[in-house]
Amino acid sequence: MVTGPKSSGKSTFGKLLANRVITHPSRNTKTKRLPDVAILDLDPGQPEYGVPSQISLIRFTEPVLQPSFCHPSSGIGGFEVIRSHSLASISPASDPDLYIEAARDLVTHYRNVLGTSSLIINTPGWIQGTGLDLLTSLISDLRPTEVVYMSQTGPAEAVESLQEACRTTTFSTLPSQAAQYTSRTAAQLRAMQTMSYFHAEADVDNQLMKWNTEPLTTVPPWVVSYAGENRGIFGITLYDYQASPELLADAINGTVLAAVEVESPLAFRDLVNHQAGSRTEDDDNDDDVDTTRMDIDDDNNDNDNSQKPATVLSLDELQKQITTATPAEELPLINGSATTTHGTTLDPRYSRFLGLVLVRGIDVRAKALQLLTPIPAATIEGVGARGGAIVLVSGKLDPASWAYTEDLYYSRHNGDRGGDGGGNGNDENGAGEGEEDELMDGVDDGTDAESSEVEGEDGDGDGESDPSPTPWIEVLHGNQKRGVGSKVWRVRRDLGRTGNAAG
Repeated sequence: MVTGPKSSGKSTFGKLLANRVITHPSRNTKTKRLPDVAILDLDPGQPEYGVPSQISLIRFTEPVLQPSFCHPSSGIGGFEVIRSHSLASISPASDPDLYIEAARDLVTHYRNVLGTSSLIINTPGWIQGTGLDLLTSLISDLRPTEVVYMSQTGPAEAVESLQEACRTTTFSTLPSQAAQYTSRTAAQLRAMQTMSYFHAEADVDNQLMKWNTEPLTTVPPWVVSYAGENRGIFGITLYDYQASPELLADAINGTVLAAVEVESPLAFRDLVNHQAGSRTEDDDNDDDVDTTRMDIDDDNNDNDNSQKPATVLSLDELQKQITTATPAEELPLINGSATTTHGTTLDPRYSRFLGLVLVRGIDVRAKALQLLTPIPAATIEGVGARGGAIVLVSGKLDPASWAYTEDLYYSRHNGDRGGDGGGNGNDENGAGEGEEDELMDGVDDGTDAESSEVEGEDGDGDGESDPSPTPWIEVLHGNQKRGVGSKVWRVRRDLGRTGNAAG
């Protein structure tokens, strides 16, 4: 297990270690076949082999040399995702219990499917407070043979707690391998990874990964019915704050959602127990036994449909009882608990992550969602063939601001001067240097919609902003349409050092 602070080189060390194990098999091995290596990537913020919010169990068969955004899909590049889950958030802090449950399920599948392969576990860089408690819980539950801490400078509290948790496990430290100069922030790297994921076009037959260079607005969306007998989704749930039904359409339109396959009605946890409460006491006792959490040490537990406990309600019957149609759009909202403002999370033992989808629009008249996703059609068809259903999960994923500015940058790259205003100092792509910097600063700093890119405005506010060929983007200059004091202030990190005296 590889642990350590943020930007200490955990993912890089894990990748190098996996490549070393694959390319240097044990001398005791009689066959010349390269050994398989399993990776348990538990960092939802910056996963090496998936998209943000995803934690995965991966099997390696070949060395992986590319950066994370160059292998967004499984099955190409020498690795295969065995099973994965989505937290619908880039941090375990959104739901620590769900994070631990998902990690336990992945370890169960490792022991049942890849038990003979070496396992390397990558963990988040959150090593204080609740994050430290999660790490110690993972060490106690997973029982790794060795824990490597990628820092020799503390913090002392984290090191002492990890050493205490590693009483029967070897604990060692390595110097941090942080880069002196970082060209991209964590948010920018996540945006690059998500952009690569949505533009990727995998050629599985030739084992090649290609990318579509056109904006996503040129890609025909999937039209998925959400109502009626031929609906394509089971429902929509929110892992974060439970919005009221009348606000659901506004909450998900234009955002990135996680597509999750529900393998059994038991994935709905308390909702299934609540429905079972209306049956007889004997049936309730049987259900209590059936829904008891499985121990990760049970070697016979492989989560196959043949070993899942029988349930009274089918997915179709359950869908009618636990979903509520929104007033205007009739979107199927999965009911949360009446005692909490948070939505219902799916049980990782009976569900798995399929991929991300971008909600391009909602066709209220046709009762259909317009979705952009690189999930293969064969994967979607396999869900129905196995008797499962698809649930769309909304949470705390990063907004896809890059998807709404692609048209603007694409038109500038092709020499379209419709958005530069004809000012002086424009480069050959039709954009002034200061203007492009202003646009990029608004994205990088995480300022609000009034800082640099205003979506949904028509540009008629004060007549001073430049017209744009993209109707949902307005290019602003300087402090235009910004309130007094809205400038982003940056904290200098070199204060107090030698040679930086005031004055």
